[in-house]
Parts: sequence; structure tokens; C-alpha cells
Amino acid sequence: MQPIAHRLVSSHRACANLWRFPSVLFVMLRRRFLQSVAAGALLSLAFADHGSQAQLQPPAPPSPGVTRFLAVADVGSGDANQRAVGAQMAVVHRRQPVDLVVLGGDNIYPSGDMRLIGKTFEQPYAELLAAKVPFHAVLGNHDIRTENGLPQLAYRPYGMKGRFYSVRKGDVEFFMLDTNGNAPWSQQLAWFRSALSASKAPWKVVVGHHPIYSSGFYGNNSALREKLSSLMQRHGVQLYINGHEHNYERSKPIDGITYLVVGAGGASLRPVLPTAQSAKAVSVFSFAEIEAGAKALTVTAWDRNGKQIDRAVIATKP
Repeated sequence: MQPIAHRLVSSHRACANLWRFPSVLFVMLRRRFLQSVAAGALLSLAFADHGSQAQLQPPAPPSPGVTRFLAVADVGSGDANQRAVGAQMAVVHRRQPVDLVVLGGDNIYPSGDMRLIGKTFEQPYAELLAAKVPFHAVLGNHDIRTENGLPQLAYRPYGMKGRFYSVRKGDVEFFMLDTNGNAPWSQQLAWFRSALSASKAPWKVVVGHHPIYSSGFYGNNSALREKLSSLMQRHGVQLYINGHEHNYERSKPIDGITYLVVGAGGASLRPVLPTAQSAKAVSVFSFAEIEAGAKALTVTAWDRNGKQIDRAVIATKP
């Protein structure tokens, strides 16, 4: 079937020459022309109405006893890549609602300037924000370049209760850390030790900007490992999430902990070469969808086009 516009032009040209035909033929052609336009218009309206209904369909109801969240980092480019990742995050939420989003730092490039908050946060995640999905962020090394990150701490939609803090949602407790070199480490580690010890959550997730284990540009971070890993092992942390590396990587479990790099949320990508500690490593714009159920913690990763790039059960409960 020809497009309506093409048929309109063709019919117009035909009508322009109708002086050559008898009046009866003119009436017949005019009637057919009007019927064709009317049918095409109705068909277009039907398709438009079908599309609107599809967009307005409510998301699936949340699964009882399950906590679902999205994790992404190094997002603050404000460009088409960040917007594409943000759009796919919204698709996941529409398909099955998420309870929150964790941002793993470098929220605003290049220097944490809050004047860029519109294009680096409010626009890319407009649909999730409109759906009142809470965000909880940590500070990255770019974020502290403006007033040591204080403007971001004061920005309520980032959900930061301080430079380090915890959030409990269902069966998951999130421990949000400031892993920058100028963090108040003595105070933070004392708090972290106490908070982990007091936590009764079946699932414990730690979020920081810098990697502990990584096959990317920066590699493994022995200093951060000495600060955090033994504490996390002792208190049953199952997952550590970070950015800083501009790629996606899921480690094999290391002393019971999976290390998940989600730093491909918008900033320019860097190559990653899988190593013996890698379960999956790929340099594509992406984010992670994580589901904490009664018995298992599952990670699914999606790229900017909605293609699944990884899926694994990373921890189970007896």
C-alpha cells in the first residue's frame, strides 16, 4: 500500500487533468479519492491509538518479598549515550518495577558542577524520577572537584544522607561509601564496621566509586582491598558495586563477594581485557539490574540498545 501522502499527490495530479474526462467519470474518481483518504486516515488513527495504549500500560506488579534495583556509574556526560542508557533503565522499570537506583559516582562531569544537573541527571532519568523511583548516590573523584562534593550532598534527589550512609530496602541493606582519597577514612571505617555488625539484612551490598578488583584501566586496588575486603568478608557482604572503570565487569566470587563494575553509564568507554578473575567483562554502554529474592541474588546487565549482555546468579542463601 502506498503512503497516504504519495496517494494524495498522485490523486491531485490525476484530478488536475480531469478536464479531459466526462463529468460522470470525474464524480467516480472523486468519490474513490475521498474514500481512499478516509480509509488511510482511519488506519493512521488506529495505529496511533494502539501505540498510545501500549505506552500507557501500567508496569507489572512488584513480586512480593523481592527487592529490585538498578546500578550504574560514571553517568554524568549529559550526552546521547547517557540518555540511551537512561531510557533502557526506564524500560526495565516499566517491564517490572524497581525499588531504587544506586549511582556509583562521577555523577556530573567534568567537575561536579551542579549547573549541569539538568542534562546529567534530571533529563536522562526523567521517566524514573516521574515514577518516584528513589536514587541513592555516592561521590566520585570528579564530583569532589566542586566544593568537595558538598553541593551534591545537599541535592535531595541524589538521596545522599552524608558522605557515607546506609539504606535498607526489603531484605537488602546498602552501605554507601566515599572511596575518594580525601574521605574521612578513620570515621568512615569505624561507622562501616559498626553498621555491618549491626545489620540483620540477609543481603548486604556495598557501593563505592573506586574498584577493588578490576580488569580495566586502573586494575586491582590493593589499598582499598586492605581497607574494605576483610570487613566485608567477615560480615557476609555478597556484592560490591563500583564505577571509575568505564566498562562493565562482573568478577567471579572472590572470598564469597562478587565485584561488579558498572561504570559504563555515559562517560567515554575504555577497553577492558578479561582476566582470570573475570566472569564477564565488556566495554559497552550499560547498566545492571539486580534482584534480591528469597533464595538468590541475580544480576542482569543491559546495553544502551536493550540487549542483554550478562546474567548470573551471584549468591544464594541456604
